[in-house]
Amino acid sequence: MSENAPNKKEPDANSENDKSKPFVPIPAYRDTFVHFLFGSPGNESILLNFLNAVLESDGQPPAKSVVAKNPFNPQTFVTDKYTILDVKATDERGDIFAVEFQTSERATFADRLTYYGSRTFGGQMYKGDPYSVLRAVIAIAVTTFEMFPQLESIHNSFYLTAKADPKIIFTRLLQMHTLEVTKEKIDRVVLLPSILAAWVIFIFYSHLKTEDEMTMLLKDQPELIKAYEQYQLFNHDERLRALDEAHQRFLHDLATDIEEAHEKGVAEGEAKEREKGCDELIETLLRILSKNFDEVPSSIHDKLYIVNDLKTLGQLTRVALDCQSLTEFEVALGK
Repeated sequence: MSENAPNKKEPDANSENDKSKPFVPIPAYRDTFVHFLFGSPGNESILLNFLNAVLESDGQPPAKSVVAKNPFNPQTFVTDKYTILDVKATDERGDIFAVEFQTSERATFADRLTYYGSRTFGGQMYKGDPYSVLRAVIAIAVTTFEMFPQLESIHNSFYLTAKADPKIIFTRLLQMHTLEVTKEKIDRVVLLPSILAAWVIFIFYSHLKTEDEMTMLLKDQPELIKAYEQYQLFNHDERLRALDEAHQRFLHDLATDIEEAHEKGVAEGEAKEREKGCDELIETLLRILSKNFDEVPSSIHDKLYIVNDLKTLGQLTRVALDCQSLTEFEVALGK
């Protein structure tokens, strides 16, 4: 994922020991920290608290225990292109959670979230399995941009429902939840249940407020205090900051490579289209000349294929329709 701060451009991460540059905290919504926080052994209670905050906000019963199926691995994280946290509830619910933090606005992000949620849902069954093995897949996207500015709430949930009456739910087995942690909606945090509100405050403000201010804001939420302690640990660990910087550099290089490949593809496509258009015009020209003057010498063929310019060939087409001899056309072709 490409990373952009919700309010302002982020400076590059710097070592705290580099006195020539100010210490810049890494935001709590950065995917490196998110995977460190939710995917590190010993942080299961923090992850469970976050998931249950989302479930509570949607009026669902809580999960009792969870496990990250793809725990944080510093050795492989740097080159992970899509860092979606895969989580499974281990109690009687057995639900599967896919958690993603997205900070760069893309028109196709909702499609991507749907694709990964659906792929996770479809991946539960093997040949011969009964449908009873299926568990709910709950995809949670935390964004630092507005996905649905027309919706008032920070947290919105989406189900398959009847078009005639959205209150009629087709199934709860596939759910999409968005948590828009944005400057446009941050004032509406008071409308959320207290635990989810604390999570939004933690995600949005951790890199903007002092330690004392954050401790005061999170004082009534012990799991959030733990999460903030982990945030402080992450930000003051040079190896983890270096890991984050390396991951951001990898994502930047990847995005650059994709953009350059796209531009090259567009240029090649335009060149092919131009070449195709020229070939078609040349064929039209030769048909006109052949109809008017019978045999067209190969010298004219060769000169036409050198032109390779749609505008010029278009002008020559008009000349061919009006000229009285091949010599007249050749004179125009030579100009």
